[in-house]
Amino acid sequence: MAKDISTFKGSGLNLYFFSQRAKVNSHPGTHLVDFINGAKKSLLCAIYDLADPATLKALKSAAGKLKTNLHIIFDAGKGKPGKAGGTPDPKLTKTGQLIKQFGLASFATGVHVLGGNLMHDKFLVRDDMDVWTGSGNFTKGGLTLQDNNFLTIHSAELAKIYTDAFNGLLHPGHALTHSPKGSRIAPPKPHQTVKVAGVAITPYFTTGVNEFEDAETAIVKALNGAKKVRIAAMNLGDPGVLKVLKQRFQSPQSDIKGVLDPSQMRSVMPPPAGKSKQPANLFWFTKDKQRFVGAASHAFVPSDNNNFMHNKLMILDDKTVITGSYNFSEHAEVNDENVLILQSPTVAKAYTQYFDALFEQYKKNGKPLPSV
Repeated sequence: MAKDISTFKGSGLNLYFFSQRAKVNSHPGTHLVDFINGAKKSLLCAIYDLADPATLKALKSAAGKLKTNLHIIFDAGKGKPGKAGGTPDPKLTKTGQLIKQFGLASFATGVHVLGGNLMHDKFLVRDDMDVWTGSGNFTKGGLTLQDNNFLTIHSAELAKIYTDAFNGLLHPGHALTHSPKGSRIAPPKPHQTVKVAGVAITPYFTTGVNEFEDAETAIVKALNGAKKVRIAAMNLGDPGVLKVLKQRFQSPQSDIKGVLDPSQMRSVMPPPAGKSKQPANLFWFTKDKQRFVGAASHAFVPSDNNNFMHNKLMILDDKTVITGSYNFSEHAEVNDENVLILQSPTVAKAYTQYFDALFEQYKKNGKPLPSV
């Protein structure tokens, strides 16, 4: 019987992997509902997209139990920044409509980010003690169709860091941090590394102004010191990341492999594939069919039936894992995002087994990546 690689359970740290096509199924939707139902005192939820009925039902149940100690933040699309703590306009987004439908409007705040940027975070904080995060939205696609990974972490110290980030999203001046003219509030300070059962975890958050707590800088720094790289990403278009990959890993002898989403890659590439102004030679890997493969996904559809390769994952030197809501794209720097860098050979091994399953699946049954 094949070993189940869908779930990793450690002391204070659980990992849940999903890929419908690669037949890796940890049932993340069930674990998400259980996480929400486990709240006894408080629950904070910052999520870009919320449309899964089971998750909405669990949040409704939590509202009845927790009363004022439940708060949901979601991306409210384009428009004027609203007042912190205000209820969402249900006409703005499908998420806003569903929040109203499930009786959660008084517990929710829709966040508008200037410049067409996104409140793209994906995390929950439960009882000031537990954090849920990862790459997936709380949608049918995010929980049952796409390739995604999720984490739960038991740590009061990490929960406090995420709570501070959550409160920052509610600050009256938050939307101004995404303005080219700068912010009226002080930038947050980078957080220190937290230890959870021997795993070193460093969180980063982006706010869109001057790249405070710069996730991109941390990722590029980690790549610069790496000799072995595995990437599973919806897209790969950040110039800093692209430059270090070209400098260090373009050689056929370099130890690098990647799994990318073909349709989503087009959005970050130069013509004729896309509209990016980045040099075409930075996208050398799209022609490397031995080391980079494309998922057998389809282009975006307006329904909740999107099946992207949606991970935002790097594994470096069999000991470092980078994951979270942060796509490795230029646009991610000006969104609200959260990302973790974990240092642990054991955790890296669990992620590598998942990556290998994706790579094997798409090597055999994937779609070609667009090229320039």
